[in-house]
Amino acid sequence: MKNVTLKYLTILFLSITVLSCSDDDDPAVINEEETITTVKLTVTESGSTTSTEYTWTEDSQDPITLQANTTYNFTIEFLDESNPDDVEDITAEVIAEADEHYVFYENTVTGLVFQSAADDTQDSNDISINVSTDWTTGSAGTGIIRAYLIHEPTTKTGDSRADFGGETDIEVEFTTTVQ
Repeated sequence: MKNVTLKYLTILFLSITVLSCSDDDDPAVINEEETITTVKLTVTESGSTTSTEYTWTEDSQDPITLQANTTYNFTIEFLDESNPDDVEDITAEVIAEADEHYVFYENTVTGLVFQSAADDTQDSNDISINVSTDWTTGSAGTGIIRAYLIHEPTTKTGDSRADFGGETDIEVEFTTTVQ
């Protein structure tokens, strides 16, 4: 009986030792969601050096005005301006983590089309992430440009937000007029 009890105690002691020495003691790395308070679109007409900046915040959104039958370069910036003395440019992190991010645009302005710009950031699979895009207008019209910053998309191709999977870090919209 004494040998059986000693045997069980030894097994119990070894089990506790093995379990307490597992590799699970390291804390999980958590990717905190960034605070984005401001989104800026800088729009430059093709062949021009003059830019117009349109800003979105929770409190206000600048309406965008474009000329018909014209090509523009759009660059997008994501900022945390919750502390005016310490503005953080989240765009730098988006670019550094290109594999984990994608900017998707929905557009309801008839005839307004976009494509990734030649100077756009690409991920490790050579897929542009759309922080720099070229837009071409058609005839006059009004609608909405909606921009999504997607974190960890399951794909970087699609026609609607639902096609991309992942999580939306931020969704903004700008009323847009082509005149």
